[in-house]
Amino acid sequence: MKYPYSQFAFVLLIAFFVVSCGKNDDPVEESLFTYLESEKQVSTIPQGTAQFLFSALAAQYDDDGTMDNEVTSGALVYKVTYKTTFEGEPLTVSGLVSVPDEPGDYPVISFQNGTNVEYSEAPTANPGNNLFVVLESFASLGFIVVIPDYPGFGESKQVFHPYLEKDNMVPSLVDLLKATREFVSQDHIVASLNEDLYLMGYSLGGWATLQLQREIESNGLEDYQLKASSCGAGPYNLNLLNELIVSQGSYPMPYFLAFLMQAYHVHGKFSNPLNTIFDDEYAAKIPDLFNGINTGGDINAQLTTSVTDLLHPDFRVGYESNAAYQPVQDALNNNGVEAWNTNTPTRLFHGENDTFVSMELSTKMKQDFSELGVSNELVKMVVLPGEDHQSAILPFGIATINWFIGLNSN
Repeated sequence: MKYPYSQFAFVLLIAFFVVSCGKNDDPVEESLFTYLESEKQVSTIPQGTAQFLFSALAAQYDDDGTMDNEVTSGALVYKVTYKTTFEGEPLTVSGLVSVPDEPGDYPVISFQNGTNVEYSEAPTANPGNNLFVVLESFASLGFIVVIPDYPGFGESKQVFHPYLEKDNMVPSLVDLLKATREFVSQDHIVASLNEDLYLMGYSLGGWATLQLQREIESNGLEDYQLKASSCGAGPYNLNLLNELIVSQGSYPMPYFLAFLMQAYHVHGKFSNPLNTIFDDEYAAKIPDLFNGINTGGDINAQLTTSVTDLLHPDFRVGYESNAAYQPVQDALNNNGVEAWNTNTPTRLFHGENDTFVSMELSTKMKQDFSELGVSNELVKMVVLPGEDHQSAILPFGIATINWFIGLNSN
Protein backbone atom coordinates (compact mmCIF):
# COMPACT_ATOMS: atom_id res chain seq x y z
CA MET A 1 0.00 0.00 0.00
CA LYS A 2 2.97 2.24 -0.62
CA TYR A 3 2.91 5.01 -3.18
CA PRO A 4 4.70 5.00 -6.54
CA TYR A 5 7.10 7.82 -5.80
CA SER A 6 8.71 7.34 -9.23
CA GLN A 7 5.59 8.90 -10.74
CA PHE A 8 6.63 12.17 -9.13
CA ALA A 9 10.07 12.28 -10.78
CA PHE A 10 9.33 15.55 -12.51
CA VAL A 11 8.74 17.14 -9.11
CA LEU A 12 12.45 16.76 -8.36
CA LEU A 13 12.94 19.89 -10.41
CA ILE A 14 11.39 21.93 -7.64
CA ALA A 15 13.81 20.64 -5.03
CA PHE A 16 16.24 23.39 -5.98
CA PHE A 17 13.66 25.98 -4.93
CA VAL A 18 12.52 24.48 -1.62
CA VAL A 19 14.44 26.03 1.25
CA SER A 20 15.38 23.62 4.03
CA CYS A 21 15.65 24.97 7.56
CA GLY A 22 18.10 23.81 10.18
CA LYS A 23 16.48 25.09 13.33
CA ASN A 24 16.46 22.93 16.43
CA ASP A 25 13.23 21.60 17.84
CA ASP A 26 11.64 24.41 19.79
CA PRO A 27 9.72 23.25 22.86
CA VAL A 28 6.51 25.12 23.52
CA GLU A 29 5.52 26.34 26.95
CA GLU A 30 3.88 23.33 28.59
CA SER A 31 1.34 25.31 30.55
CA LEU A 32 -0.14 26.75 27.37
CA PHE A 33 -1.08 23.57 25.55
CA THR A 34 -2.59 20.16 26.21
CA TYR A 35 -1.29 18.34 23.12
CA LEU A 36 1.49 20.28 21.37
CA GLU A 37 4.99 19.62 22.71
CA SER A 38 7.46 21.06 20.20
CA GLU A 39 7.84 22.49 16.72
CA LYS A 40 10.57 22.79 14.12
CA GLN A 41 10.37 24.53 10.77
CA VAL A 42 11.74 22.09 8.19
CA SER A 43 11.21 23.86 4.88
CA THR A 44 9.78 26.83 3.01
CA ILE A 45 7.94 26.48 -0.30
CA PRO A 46 7.89 29.83 -2.13
CA GLN A 47 4.72 30.82 -3.98
CA GLY A 48 6.52 30.67 -7.32
CA THR A 49 7.62 27.11 -6.64
CA ALA A 50 4.07 26.07 -5.77
CA GLN A 51 2.81 27.75 -8.95
CA PHE A 52 5.37 25.84 -11.03
CA LEU A 53 4.48 22.57 -9.33
CA PHE A 54 0.73 22.83 -9.80
CA SER A 55 1.05 24.12 -13.36
CA ALA A 56 3.15 21.02 -14.17
CA LEU A 57 0.67 18.72 -12.47
CA ALA A 58 -2.30 20.39 -14.17
CA ALA A 59 -0.69 20.09 -17.59
CA GLN A 60 -0.24 16.34 -17.15
CA TYR A 61 -3.17 15.21 -15.07
CA ASP A 62 -5.78 17.89 -14.45
CA ASP A 63 -8.58 18.01 -17.01
CA ASP A 64 -10.47 20.53 -14.89
CA GLY A 65 -7.53 22.93 -14.72
CA THR A 66 -8.55 24.12 -11.28
CA MET A 67 -5.68 23.89 -8.87
CA ASP A 68 -3.00 25.82 -10.75
CA ASN A 69 -5.33 28.83 -10.77
CA GLU A 70 -5.73 28.72 -6.98
CA VAL A 71 -2.18 29.39 -5.75
CA THR A 72 -2.35 32.40 -3.41
CA SER A 73 0.73 32.05 -1.18
CA GLY A 74 3.81 30.11 -0.32
CA ALA A 75 3.96 27.51 2.45
CA LEU A 76 5.88 27.05 5.69
CA VAL A 77 6.37 23.43 6.72
CA TYR A 78 6.85 22.38 10.34
CA LYS A 79 7.54 19.18 12.18
CA VAL A 80 5.47 19.05 15.36
CA THR A 81 5.56 16.62 18.25
CA TYR A 82 2.45 16.09 20.31
CA LYS A 83 0.86 13.92 22.98
CA THR A 84 -1.44 10.99 22.28
CA THR A 85 -2.26 7.61 23.78
CA PHE A 86 -1.13 4.19 22.59
CA GLU A 87 -2.34 0.96 24.16
CA GLY A 88 -3.80 3.08 26.93
CA GLU A 89 -0.52 4.82 27.79
CA PRO A 90 0.80 8.31 26.96
CA LEU A 91 3.00 8.51 23.88
CA THR A 92 4.76 11.38 22.10
CA VAL A 93 4.27 11.18 18.34
CA SER A 94 4.99 13.49 15.42
CA GLY A 95 3.68 14.85 12.16
CA LEU A 96 4.00 17.61 9.59
CA VAL A 97 1.95 20.80 9.52
CA SER A 98 2.14 23.00 6.41
CA VAL A 99 0.64 26.47 6.68
CA PRO A 100 0.16 29.33 4.19
CA ASP A 101 2.66 32.15 4.66
CA GLU A 102 -0.09 34.77 4.24
CA PRO A 103 -2.52 35.78 7.03
CA GLY A 104 -6.03 34.39 6.80
CA ASP A 105 -8.52 31.89 8.19
CA TYR A 106 -7.98 28.55 6.49
CA PRO A 107 -9.61 25.09 6.50
CA VAL A 108 -7.57 22.00 7.37
CA ILE A 109 -6.78 18.98 5.21
CA SER A 110 -5.72 15.91 7.17
CA PHE A 111 -3.83 13.53 4.88
CA GLN A 112 -3.37 9.95 6.05
CA ASN A 113 -0.29 8.38 4.52
CA GLY A 114 -0.01 4.94 2.91
CA THR A 115 1.90 1.88 4.04
CA ASN A 116 5.47 2.54 5.11
CA VAL A 117 8.00 0.23 6.73
CA GLU A 118 11.08 2.51 6.73
CA TYR A 119 11.89 4.95 9.52
CA SER A 120 13.66 7.13 6.96
CA GLU A 121 10.51 7.49 4.84
CA ALA A 122 8.16 8.78 7.54
CA PRO A 123 6.78 12.23 6.71
CA THR A 124 8.84 14.08 9.34
CA ALA A 125 11.98 12.08 8.49
CA ASN A 126 11.74 12.93 4.80
CA PRO A 127 9.57 16.02 4.28
CA GLY A 128 11.31 16.61 0.94
CA ASN A 129 9.93 13.37 -0.48
CA ASN A 130 8.19 14.19 -3.77
CA LEU A 131 4.75 13.12 -2.57
CA PHE A 132 5.03 15.04 0.68
CA VAL A 133 6.18 18.19 -1.14
CA VAL A 134 3.04 18.03 -3.29
CA LEU A 135 0.89 17.64 -0.19
CA GLU A 136 2.74 20.35 1.72
CA SER A 137 2.20 22.64 -1.25
CA PHE A 138 -1.58 22.28 -0.88
CA ALA A 139 -1.12 25.02 1.74
CA SER A 140 -0.47 27.44 -1.12
CA LEU A 141 -3.99 26.66 -2.36
CA GLY A 142 -5.55 28.00 0.83
CA PHE A 143 -5.45 25.06 3.25
CA ILE A 144 -3.55 24.08 6.37
CA VAL A 145 -2.24 20.57 5.74
CA VAL A 146 -1.45 18.00 8.44
CA ILE A 147 0.31 14.69 7.78
CA PRO A 148 0.74 12.30 10.73
CA ASP A 149 3.76 10.02 11.00
CA TYR A 150 1.63 7.41 12.81
CA PRO A 151 2.83 5.64 15.97
CA GLY A 152 5.93 3.60 15.25
CA PHE A 153 7.61 6.28 13.15
CA GLY A 154 9.16 9.69 13.74
CA GLU A 155 9.29 10.43 17.46
CA SER A 156 7.70 7.09 18.42
CA LYS A 157 10.01 4.52 16.84
CA GLN A 158 10.16 2.68 20.15
CA VAL A 159 6.74 1.12 19.49
CA PHE A 160 5.83 -1.25 16.68
CA HIS A 161 3.63 0.44 14.09
CA PRO A 162 -0.04 -0.51 14.67
CA TYR A 163 -0.71 -1.37 11.05
CA LEU A 164 -4.46 -1.33 10.35
CA GLU A 165 -5.23 -1.23 14.08
CA LYS A 166 -8.13 1.11 14.78
CA ASP A 167 -7.66 1.66 18.52
CA ASN A 168 -3.94 2.34 18.25
CA MET A 169 -4.12 4.54 15.14
CA VAL A 170 -7.18 6.77 15.37
CA PRO A 171 -6.26 8.59 18.62
CA SER A 172 -3.02 9.86 17.07
CA LEU A 173 -4.96 11.25 14.09
CA VAL A 174 -7.48 13.04 16.27
CA ASP A 175 -4.79 14.39 18.59
CA LEU A 176 -2.76 15.84 15.71
CA LEU A 177 -5.80 17.90 14.74
CA LYS A 178 -6.06 19.15 18.32
CA ALA A 179 -2.34 19.91 18.43
CA THR A 180 -2.61 21.76 15.13
CA ARG A 181 -5.18 24.14 16.54
CA GLU A 182 -2.81 24.83 19.43
CA PHE A 183 0.13 25.25 17.04
CA VAL A 184 -1.52 27.87 14.84
CA SER A 185 -2.71 29.84 17.88
CA GLN A 186 0.88 30.99 18.46
CA ASP A 187 1.74 34.58 17.57
CA HIS A 188 4.47 33.70 15.06
CA ILE A 189 2.09 31.65 12.90
CA VAL A 190 0.24 34.09 10.63
CA ALA A 191 -2.29 31.53 9.38
CA SER A 192 -5.39 30.84 11.47
CA LEU A 193 -7.90 27.99 11.38
CA ASN A 194 -11.53 28.27 10.52
CA GLU A 195 -13.66 25.27 11.53
CA ASP A 196 -13.74 23.44 8.19
CA LEU A 197 -12.02 20.05 8.03
CA TYR A 198 -11.34 17.86 4.99
CA LEU A 199 -9.98 14.31 5.17
CA MET A 200 -8.07 12.36 2.53
CA GLY A 201 -5.84 9.31 2.35
CA TYR A 202 -4.81 6.50 0.04
CA SER A 203 -4.43 2.75 0.61
CA LEU A 204 -3.67 2.30 4.34
CA GLY A 205 -4.50 6.01 4.46
CA GLY A 206 -7.86 5.37 2.81
CA TRP A 207 -8.74 2.94 5.60
CA ALA A 208 -7.40 5.39 8.22
CA THR A 209 -9.39 8.27 6.69
CA LEU A 210 -12.67 6.38 6.83
CA GLN A 211 -11.92 5.29 10.41
CA LEU A 212 -11.17 8.91 11.35
CA GLN A 213 -14.32 10.11 9.65
CA ARG A 214 -16.44 7.66 11.61
CA GLU A 215 -14.71 8.60 14.87
CA ILE A 216 -15.36 12.32 14.33
CA GLU A 217 -18.98 11.78 13.34
CA SER A 218 -19.57 9.49 16.31
CA ASN A 219 -17.81 11.48 19.04
CA GLY A 220 -17.35 14.95 17.60
CA LEU A 221 -14.19 17.04 17.45
CA GLU A 222 -14.30 20.40 19.17
CA ASP A 223 -13.75 23.44 16.93
CA TYR A 224 -13.86 21.39 13.73
CA GLN A 225 -16.68 20.88 11.23
CA LEU A 226 -16.17 17.91 8.93
CA LYS A 227 -16.88 19.01 5.35
CA ALA A 228 -15.81 16.09 3.13
CA SER A 229 -13.81 12.87 3.07
CA SER A 230 -11.91 11.29 0.18
CA CYS A 231 -10.67 7.72 0.52
CA GLY A 232 -8.54 5.97 -2.07
CA ALA A 233 -8.04 2.22 -2.44
CA GLY A 234 -8.55 1.42 1.23
CA PRO A 235 -8.67 -2.16 2.63
CA TYR A 236 -11.85 -1.35 4.55
CA ASN A 237 -13.13 -4.90 5.12
CA LEU A 238 -10.07 -6.71 6.44
CA ASN A 239 -11.68 -10.15 6.51
CA LEU A 240 -12.65 -9.74 2.87
CA LEU A 241 -9.10 -8.62 2.09
CA ASN A 242 -7.75 -11.76 3.72
CA GLU A 243 -10.27 -13.98 1.94
CA LEU A 244 -9.36 -12.48 -1.42
CA ILE A 245 -5.64 -13.02 -0.81
CA VAL A 246 -6.12 -16.60 0.42
CA SER A 247 -8.25 -17.47 -2.60
CA GLN A 248 -5.56 -16.41 -5.08
CA GLY A 249 -2.72 -18.49 -6.43
CA SER A 250 -0.35 -15.57 -6.04
CA TYR A 251 -0.31 -12.18 -4.37
CA PRO A 252 2.16 -9.51 -5.54
CA MET A 253 2.63 -7.76 -2.16
CA PRO A 254 3.09 -10.45 0.49
CA TYR A 255 4.64 -7.98 2.92
CA PHE A 256 1.26 -6.26 3.35
CA LEU A 257 -0.23 -9.43 4.83
CA ALA A 258 2.90 -10.19 6.85
CA PHE A 259 2.92 -6.62 8.27
CA LEU A 260 -0.74 -6.92 9.25
CA MET A 261 -0.35 -10.25 11.02
CA GLN A 262 2.91 -9.25 12.73
CA ALA A 263 1.35 -6.03 14.09
CA TYR A 264 -1.70 -7.88 15.40
CA HIS A 265 0.53 -10.54 16.94
CA VAL A 266 2.82 -7.97 18.62
CA HIS A 267 -0.09 -5.97 20.02
CA GLY A 268 -2.07 -8.98 21.21
CA LYS A 269 -4.98 -8.67 18.78
CA PHE A 270 -4.92 -12.47 18.55
CA SER A 271 -2.93 -15.20 20.29
CA ASN A 272 -2.33 -17.45 17.27
CA PRO A 273 1.39 -18.08 16.66
CA LEU A 274 2.60 -16.82 13.30
CA ASN A 275 3.57 -20.35 12.28
CA THR A 276 -0.10 -21.33 12.33
CA ILE A 277 -0.79 -18.64 9.72
CA PHE A 278 2.40 -18.71 7.63
CA ASP A 279 4.60 -21.55 6.49
CA ASP A 280 7.32 -22.24 9.06
CA GLU A 281 10.07 -20.81 6.82
CA TYR A 282 8.39 -17.43 6.52
CA ALA A 283 6.91 -17.32 10.01
CA ALA A 284 10.44 -17.55 11.40
CA LYS A 285 11.62 -14.63 9.24
CA ILE A 286 8.77 -12.19 9.66
CA PRO A 287 9.52 -10.72 13.13
CA ASP A 288 13.00 -9.58 12.05
CA LEU A 289 11.97 -8.26 8.64
CA PHE A 290 10.07 -5.24 9.98
CA ASN A 291 13.06 -3.50 11.53
CA GLY A 292 12.47 0.00 10.20
CA ILE A 293 15.41 -0.35 7.80
CA ASN A 294 14.22 -2.88 5.22
CA THR A 295 12.17 -1.55 2.33
CA GLY A 296 8.94 -3.17 1.24
CA GLY A 297 10.86 -4.62 -1.70
CA ASP A 298 13.47 -6.07 0.65
CA ILE A 299 10.76 -7.75 2.70
CA ASN A 300 8.94 -9.09 -0.36
CA ALA A 301 12.22 -10.60 -1.55
CA GLN A 302 12.44 -12.58 1.72
CA LEU A 303 8.88 -13.86 1.32
CA THR A 304 7.11 -15.33 -1.72
CA THR A 305 4.28 -14.26 -3.98
CA SER A 306 2.97 -17.84 -4.03
CA VAL A 307 0.03 -17.94 -1.63
CA THR A 308 0.29 -21.72 -1.42
CA ASP A 309 3.91 -21.51 -0.30
CA LEU A 310 3.51 -18.44 1.92
CA LEU A 311 0.61 -19.59 4.08
CA HIS A 312 0.13 -22.55 6.39
CA PRO A 313 -2.14 -25.08 4.66
CA ASP A 314 -4.56 -25.14 7.61
CA PHE A 315 -4.96 -21.38 7.36
CA ARG A 316 -5.54 -21.49 3.61
CA VAL A 317 -8.26 -24.12 3.75
CA GLY A 318 -9.69 -23.55 7.22
CA TYR A 319 -9.51 -19.83 7.88
CA GLU A 320 -13.28 -19.41 7.75
CA SER A 321 -14.30 -22.75 9.29
CA ASN A 322 -11.60 -23.78 11.76
CA ALA A 323 -12.36 -22.52 15.28
CA ALA A 324 -8.64 -22.16 15.91
CA TYR A 325 -8.65 -19.14 13.61
CA GLN A 326 -11.65 -17.43 15.15
CA PRO A 327 -9.39 -14.98 17.06
CA VAL A 328 -7.84 -13.91 13.76
CA GLN A 329 -11.28 -13.42 12.20
CA ASP A 330 -12.43 -11.46 15.23
CA ALA A 331 -9.36 -9.20 15.13
CA LEU A 332 -9.87 -8.43 11.46
CA ASN A 333 -13.59 -7.81 11.98
CA ASN A 334 -12.92 -5.51 14.93
CA ASN A 335 -10.50 -3.39 12.91
CA GLY A 336 -12.39 -3.19 9.66
CA VAL A 337 -14.61 -0.22 8.83
CA GLU A 338 -18.33 -0.82 9.15
CA ALA A 339 -20.69 1.39 7.18
CA TRP A 340 -22.84 3.82 9.14
CA ASN A 341 -25.40 6.51 8.39
CA THR A 342 -22.82 9.13 7.52
CA ASN A 343 -23.80 12.73 6.92
CA THR A 344 -20.45 13.70 5.35
CA PRO A 345 -19.94 13.89 1.57
CA THR A 346 -17.64 10.94 0.91
CA ARG A 347 -15.88 9.60 -2.15
CA LEU A 348 -14.37 6.15 -2.51
CA PHE A 349 -11.75 6.13 -5.28
CA HIS A 350 -10.27 2.93 -6.68
CA GLY A 351 -8.21 1.97 -9.72
CA GLU A 352 -10.00 -0.70 -11.71
CA ASN A 353 -6.82 -2.72 -12.26
CA ASP A 354 -5.64 -2.71 -8.64
CA THR A 355 -4.09 -6.08 -7.72
CA PHE A 356 -2.67 -4.99 -4.34
CA VAL A 357 -5.99 -3.93 -2.79
CA SER A 358 -8.82 -5.27 -4.92
CA MET A 359 -11.48 -2.83 -6.10
CA GLU A 360 -13.93 -5.28 -4.56
CA LEU A 361 -13.06 -3.72 -1.17
CA SER A 362 -14.39 -0.31 -2.25
CA THR A 363 -17.34 -1.85 -4.08
CA LYS A 364 -18.34 -3.71 -0.91
CA MET A 365 -17.91 -0.55 1.20
CA LYS A 366 -20.15 1.42 -1.16
CA GLN A 367 -22.72 -1.39 -1.14
CA ASP A 368 -22.73 -1.44 2.67
CA PHE A 369 -23.45 2.29 2.80
CA SER A 370 -26.22 1.92 0.22
CA GLU A 371 -27.86 -0.90 2.17
CA LEU A 372 -28.13 1.46 5.15
CA GLY A 373 -29.98 3.95 2.96
CA VAL A 374 -27.08 6.38 2.45
CA SER A 375 -27.69 8.13 -0.86
CA ASN A 376 -25.46 7.77 -3.91
CA GLU A 377 -24.98 11.52 -3.85
CA LEU A 378 -23.59 11.47 -0.33
CA VAL A 379 -21.26 8.48 -0.76
CA LYS A 380 -19.96 8.08 -4.28
CA MET A 381 -17.65 5.44 -5.66
CA VAL A 382 -15.27 6.72 -8.33
CA VAL A 383 -13.61 4.10 -10.52
CA LEU A 384 -10.33 5.20 -12.08
CA PRO A 385 -10.27 3.45 -15.49
CA GLY A 386 -7.09 1.63 -16.43
CA GLU A 387 -5.31 2.52 -13.19
CA ASP A 388 -3.66 0.09 -10.81
CA HIS A 389 -2.77 0.59 -7.15
CA GLN A 390 0.34 2.58 -7.96
CA SER A 391 -0.78 4.62 -10.94
CA ALA A 392 -4.08 5.69 -9.32
CA ILE A 393 -2.48 7.88 -6.64
CA LEU A 394 -2.05 11.00 -8.79
CA PRO A 395 -5.52 10.88 -10.35
CA PHE A 396 -6.95 10.32 -6.86
CA GLY A 397 -5.03 13.22 -5.35
CA ILE A 398 -5.80 15.71 -8.09
CA ALA A 399 -9.49 14.83 -8.25
CA THR A 400 -9.65 15.13 -4.46
CA ILE A 401 -7.99 18.54 -4.18
CA ASN A 402 -10.15 19.92 -7.01
CA TRP A 403 -13.23 18.63 -5.18
CA PHE A 404 -12.10 20.23 -1.92
CA ILE A 405 -11.33 23.54 -3.66
CA GLY A 406 -14.82 23.56 -5.15
CA LEU A 407 -16.46 22.80 -1.80
CA ASN A 408 -14.33 25.39 -0.03
CA SER A 409 -15.32 28.12 -2.48
CA ASN A 410 -19.06 27.53 -2.02
